[in-house]
This record gives sequence, C-alpha cells and structure tokens, in this order.
Amino acid sequence: MGKVFDEEIITLKADFMKLGALVGEAVTNAGQSFVDHDIQKAETVITNDHEINHLQIHIEKRSFEMIALYQPVTGDLREVVGILKAVTDLERAGDHARNVARSVIDIKGKQRIASVEEIIATMSQEVSEQYADSIESYGGADQDKAKRTAQQYDKKIDQLYNDIASPSYQAMAKDPEIVSSAIIYLNVAKDLGRVSDYSTNICEWTVYLATGKIIELN
Repeated sequence: MGKVFDEEIITLKADFMKLGALVGEAVTNAGQSFVDHDIQKAETVITNDHEINHLQIHIEKRSFEMIALYQPVTGDLREVVGILKAVTDLERAGDHARNVARSVIDIKGKQRIASVEEIIATMSQEVSEQYADSIESYGGADQDKAKRTAQQYDKKIDQLYNDIASPSYQAMAKDPEIVSSAIIYLNVAKDLGRVSDYSTNICEWTVYLATGKIIELN
C-alpha cells in the first residue's frame, strides 16, 4: 500500500492546495471588486464559485474512498482526515467571498459612505493576507506559523468589524436613505469576518496535521 497510498496523498494534497488557491483568489477579487465598484470582477467571482464547489466535492469523495480502500492509520490517517475537515472550511470561505461579490451588485446606484468603504478596503486586505498565511502554513504543516497567524489577525479583524459597524449604525439612525447601503456594509463586514474565522480553522487543522492535537486558536 505504501507507494500507491503516498502517490494518492500527494495528488489529494495538490488538489487541496489548488482549491486553497482558487478560494484565495475569490477572497481577494471579491474584496477588491467591492472597493473598486467593479461589477465585472464581482460577476467573475460569482461565476467561478461553481469550480470551487466542484473541486470540494471531488476532494471529499476521494478522501472517503482512500479511507475505505487503504484504511490508513496514525500519520497517514491524519493527512486524509485533515484535508477532509479543512476542505469544508475552504468551501465556506469561498461562499462568503461570493456573498461579498454579490454585494457589489446590490449596492450599485445606492448612496455610499466613503469613510466606511475605506475601512472595508483595509479589512479586505487584512483578511486576504490572513487567508494566504493560513494556507501557506497548512501547505508546510507549519504549526508555528499557524499559531502566529491566528494570533496576529484575531483581534485586528474584530476591531475592523467594529470600525465598520459603528458608523454604519450611526448613519442609519441619521439618514433613512443610507439604510440599505449601511446594511450592505454590515453584511460585507460579517462575510469578511467569517472568512477570517475559516482561516483560523485552517490554522487549527495545520496544528492537527503537525501534532495530531485538536486545539482552538481564537
């Protein structure tokens, strides 16, 4: 089983990292499309979501098949289970990126708040960087990088969410015409926050991959 299983693991991990790259591209492009008011880029993110879903299903199916066929143990089993668990977090992060892209279309023609969108731009950049660091840590089974990444971004992302939420609520109270836009800002901030949460999950699965221990990093 050894050589064949090792080749299967290499392929499975390559597919996982490909999915990680696709989701990372979606996260970055969704945020950028919102900041730039770029509907075409947003529509591309939405269209490409089916590729993310398709690859996720393929990875899950192959993971179950490998467990049933090879019945791996210890470190080998951890490799497969880690991918099987983490792939769900990738797909969900992709869903939230798609939601951000849809918000680009929803806010078209509505009154906007430039100061809030500047903070969204910052949050989007931070979330994209956190996600990239999380995937890199998983690819290298680097538990130290995973722990640093979770610690570095956790409070920062929470603060950025609050920095978006507070003026959005204030704007709604002062001007009824801004309500629909402010709600969209809040939804975008929530979606970006959820991507951050899933990035932290990836860091936790990195620790599991490296040590076999399941821990919480936030």
